[in-house]
Amino acid sequence: MESLFDSIGAILSGLFGLAQGGFDGVNQVTGLLIAVIAALLMTGWRRLWATALGAALVHVVIGVIRPVLDGAPLVLPPLLTLGFWMALLALFLGYAIVIAVFFLIKTLVTGGAHRTRHAH
Repeated sequence: MESLFDSIGAILSGLFGLAQGGFDGVNQVTGLLIAVIAALLMTGWRRLWATALGAALVHVVIGVIRPVLDGAPLVLPPLLTLGFWMALLALFLGYAIVIAVFFLIKTLVTGGAHRTRHAH
């Protein structure tokens, strides 16, 4: 039983490390702008995971396109490496945290997520 708790602790520690690394990647001007726009476009808490995934993909696309706009050749990310997918997972977790905070602020300021009113 003790080894089970050790294993769970190791997994949670690894996820926390990934989230922290992703949060560091999001905590830049580009990442914060993406997160704010994503939170503004998000319609409800159920959309958090899809929105975070979309934000992480937009982050990768901007990372590919930005050097091209500066005159560098187009270089695709290394899609077949584990490092790329771990970095994408870290970005996803980081965006999930930041978008959740921004969406919480949005719902507090606007008085809640889109509420529907039913006529009785």
